Amino acid sequence: MLLALVALMGQAIDERHFHSGTAVLKGRILNRPAGEEKTLSVHTYNHFTDEVRIVNMPVADDGRFEHVIPLDHSQSVRIVEMGDFLLLVGDTLEVTIDAAKEKFDRLTFLGHNTSATINQLWPALRAHYFGHKSLIIPSDQLATWKPELVEYIDRIIADIQADRLPLPAGTDPFVKEVLGASLLAEPFVAFGNYCHDNLYTKGTHVMGSLYDFLAGREQWLLDYPAMLFAVQDGHHVVNRVVMHMMPDYNFLKPSRVPGLRPDDQTGLYQAASRYIQERYHLKSTNLMQQIALCWSVFREDHIDEDSSPDELARLFSAAIPQITNPIVAKMALQRYRQYVISREGQPVQTASMTPEADAIFNRIIAPYKGNVLKVDFWGIYCSPCKADILAERERVESQKDLPVRYLYICDQKDSPRDRTEKWLQDNNVKGEHIYVTHEEWKLLSEKFQFNAPPFNTAVDENGTIITLNAFFNRVVELMQK
Repeated sequence: MLLALVALMGQAIDERHFHSGTAVLKGRILNRPAGEEKTLSVHTYNHFTDEVRIVNMPVADDGRFEHVIPLDHSQSVRIVEMGDFLLLVGDTLEVTIDAAKEKFDRLTFLGHNTSATINQLWPALRAHYFGHKSLIIPSDQLATWKPELVEYIDRIIADIQADRLPLPAGTDPFVKEVLGASLLAEPFVAFGNYCHDNLYTKGTHVMGSLYDFLAGREQWLLDYPAMLFAVQDGHHVVNRVVMHMMPDYNFLKPSRVPGLRPDDQTGLYQAASRYIQERYHLKSTNLMQQIALCWSVFREDHIDEDSSPDELARLFSAAIPQITNPIVAKMALQRYRQYVISREGQPVQTASMTPEADAIFNRIIAPYKGNVLKVDFWGIYCSPCKADILAERERVESQKDLPVRYLYICDQKDSPRDRTEKWLQDNNVKGEHIYVTHEEWKLLSEKFQFNAPPFNTAVDENGTIITLNAFFNRVVELMQK
């Protein structure tokens, strides 16, 4: 497998970049307002399974910080308060953050390792091709913007092939390849963001027509491993492709496939692959398509505490013959092995990794002990959050006489109390409404490992965290008494 991986990726990208490990992130915040940013929230991702890891990095009173960051593989990471940058396994990356500058212009990278070099070269390279332009397609201007973005893609591909990216002489081939892919990622993500923003208003047909330029370019946009290292948009590339171009693996029903038995998971995956290839005129399953299949296997509801190990084994065995890309196969096997180990009764770690967050959460739920709780982390700016809350109003009202409580927690920095309470009152939303500070929100997001709302969890009558399925089952029991 390793030999095949090296052959597949060529000389520029080494197989080690898809190994897990750690990197060190260190530096200092300049011009920091007094009392702000006691921690920096660092988000890393597993591109192959859509799992996020959140690490809160303490910041000293003088603005200095240094922290070991676990990585599932080398990738772009996000400091929520500051921006995105590339971090490679094994590197120590030093960064100066000027809090007085615009959010995505605050970072200065120091040093001479590969991570530092790529991050140092990226701003000027991006400006060479795009200036300071934000590649956002207005909802009513697709016809105008689409040719321009496709022209960007073709120009960048031509420059990569001719080895004429404006980079210093002697630039390492890996650095060149990552920076070239980062350039391609920007216009490609712009298409994905447009589809994301317009899918529900313009219908799923947006996907096929929007991406009609893929044929002939798929080797650069869908089958190019370097895209997974894009400086600003690595995770967005994968997310938009999987969620909006290739949802068939999650949503295709056996009834839509002529002659398919309801229990034929292999046939269902094969049909989904065929539909995707036909929609975009692809010649074969590619890197991104196989990542989409991997995501469908390791969805949260397949690997949570209520899921059946036998069901995940069935899905995995149906998918793995179709995962021919050695990068994806390696990462899928690694994730499945982690799942099996977790289900084999490994010793449970009794010491919490987030004691401060535990204390905050225990303080929040303490007044409701004796009730079974559904806990909803939400924000006034989050449309899906508000839709879920509005849909839940009748349920909250019908269960008000039971020992059941619905807790709605929001970050008072991002959801100002006056604006939030007006919306709650205008929409007759009941339940228990709790406001936490921004620092408390970051600690709670690290405890529960969510990078943005909405996120839901549940607690039983004794204050023990349970699954949502267990919560709903308990509510049914209480209603039947």
